Amino acid sequence: MFDLKVVIIGGGIGGLSAGIFLKRLGYKVHVYERAEEILPVGAAISLWSNGVKVMNSLGLGHEMIRRGGQMDKMLYHSIDDEKWFDLDLNPMFKEVGERGYPVARGELQQLLMDTYKSTGGELTLGKTCAGVRRVDEKDENSKVYAVFEDGSRSDVVDLLIGADGIKSTVRNYVMGKDFPLLYRYTNWNGLVKMSPELGKFNEWIMWVGEGKRASLMPVGTDRFYFFMGCPLPENAPPPKRGTEAMRDELKTIFKNFPQRVQNLIKAIDVKKLNRIPICDIDVLPTFSRGRVILLGDSAHPTLPVMGQGGALALEDSQILAYMLQTTNYSVVDALKRYVDSRRDRVNRIVLKGRERVKQIYPHTEDDKKGTQQWYDVLRSDKDFTKKVAKGLEYNLSQGPFPPRPLRSKL
Repeated sequence: MFDLKVVIIGGGIGGLSAGIFLKRLGYKVHVYERAEEILPVGAAISLWSNGVKVMNSLGLGHEMIRRGGQMDKMLYHSIDDEKWFDLDLNPMFKEVGERGYPVARGELQQLLMDTYKSTGGELTLGKTCAGVRRVDEKDENSKVYAVFEDGSRSDVVDLLIGADGIKSTVRNYVMGKDFPLLYRYTNWNGLVKMSPELGKFNEWIMWVGEGKRASLMPVGTDRFYFFMGCPLPENAPPPKRGTEAMRDELKTIFKNFPQRVQNLIKAIDVKKLNRIPICDIDVLPTFSRGRVILLGDSAHPTLPVMGQGGALALEDSQILAYMLQTTNYSVVDALKRYVDSRRDRVNRIVLKGRERVKQIYPHTEDDKKGTQQWYDVLRSDKDFTKKVAKGLEYNLSQGPFPPRPLRSKL
């Protein structure tokens, strides 16, 4: 389709990448973001090969190489620092045709925002979407506009994209109801300077035990991205942000973890430490309604244990642009094709993430039994690395465009 007018609600990874793709199709695009300043949620992101391929399509692959960390190995250690699992990632990267690059989230968002601005796209900060309206309320496929909390509204557009995250207002319009957040576990994350006392520059290492996990992953410019998780009760009171009480909390929770984890806790700058309740929502049956579409976390918030949230949002943006570019029947038809092409893939990863959370961060006694069985497998099953590599390879090979089977010879 040609000459579309588009509003995007949300200026995160999905919204900005969609804006870039659609501007390059010649569309008139306006991104609205609720924050007065675009700040990242979380310190970094493990952008796997499928997401990097989208960045390549945006012309930003060289920036991923420059800004990303070198991740050659994936390791699991016990809380006694016994190596249980050691996976060389390079054969998998070679098979899928691209590396993964852990990158600071703020730098990735800034890169996308600068690129979007360079296309001439409009960006308005400090605008909170309050709802979506149709020009003709009796016509489900009518053109639409966004209304904002300050009483203003957007232009009437051919297409409105909801990229407004897990607490999406646009999703309420698409689905006709609100979706409550479902708490899973608590996550702490941030960035620390690389040091041999913490880990090697090219290894992603995870320590697991007691239903908890601590992890270090390399990002660019000699830094580690760390994340730590524990299934705290949902109503557990947090310590005051930016104080030594946050470090003390980690010392208590991870007191039985090995020395390198204690070194990590000591190295953390508590003023920059994030403490985030990790949540998701029920799986959605669709992502579209008329001329309104959801992408990224507004459509399928993916738990961080899968490392696919940002990559799937990037995939969404590229596939949406592809459907709009190659379909001339109608906007509504293109959006239905987008949903059909994305729903099974993203919902499978969402549900797999829930299984992984129960395994890593158990809440119930039954969950804890499953976690112990997983520890036993990590410790004793020498073929488990092959199984993990196969699962990772499948996930990465299915996006952004799934491989097509070769036609048999006539």
